[in-house]
Amino acid sequence: MLQALHDCAASSAILAPQMLQAMVLAGEGGMPMPAGLRFVAVGGAPVSPHLLARADQLGLPVFEGYGLSECASVVALNTPASRRIGSVGRPLPHVALSFSDDGEILLGGSAFLGYLGQETPPQPWPTGDLGHLDADGFLHLTGRAKSLFITSYGRNVAPEWVERELTLHPAIAQAAVYGEARAFNVAVIVMRPGYSAAAVEAAVQLANRVLPDYARIASWLPAAAPFTPSSGQLTPNGRLKRAAIESAYADALESLYQKESDVVF
Repeated sequence: MLQALHDCAASSAILAPQMLQAMVLAGEGGMPMPAGLRFVAVGGAPVSPHLLARADQLGLPVFEGYGLSECASVVALNTPASRRIGSVGRPLPHVALSFSDDGEILLGGSAFLGYLGQETPPQPWPTGDLGHLDADGFLHLTGRAKSLFITSYGRNVAPEWVERELTLHPAIAQAAVYGEARAFNVAVIVMRPGYSAAAVEAAVQLANRVLPDYARIASWLPAAAPFTPSSGQLTPNGRLKRAAIESAYADALESLYQKESDVVF
């Protein structure tokens, strides 16, 4: 990817977070960054503010955004003139944005007419994403409505947030986090080839340092194989099929909870 950006003298690019992470790791390893880049949009999945800060240190002009196909793609975007790390930017002028009572983002103004052969979709369109606007009008995403879980202490946890911090570390390729009605959270982790279990444990502890106590990972287990669409554990657009993963590792996950835990956060 880096070579292609160099060869094409690209001035702009659109990246998924994992692609940005690979680019940042290459830059931190000494590889030159494309000098002509003026705007790099990143989206499609949660982006860690820590990753964006590392990109800034390399001089990469990275701007997080948010969009979905049902609303003509881009809905909100940070720009050089209006940027706030941790947000996906301000909504574009044509977007009519509101929220349901439980915090789900509702979108109008550019919504699609519907799926072929199906009933007319509701308006405004319920995105399935949770979020809020700050006092300056920047949109912040907090997770997916259907994946949010509540711990036995009554704390709401968006697993995407925790997974985002875990997969920042080179040793962790993928992670699925669980903790519904439990006293602590656990994860199924796909280890990146070439890394040991000790390296993954170290990565988990590093992630825990930037997470509040109720969101930290107390225990984890290695996945038998990567999460993929062919295994039924990943959607074609890269989202985890959480129920399928949980079902595949149900006994192993339960054993983590059955262990006497004296984890100190």
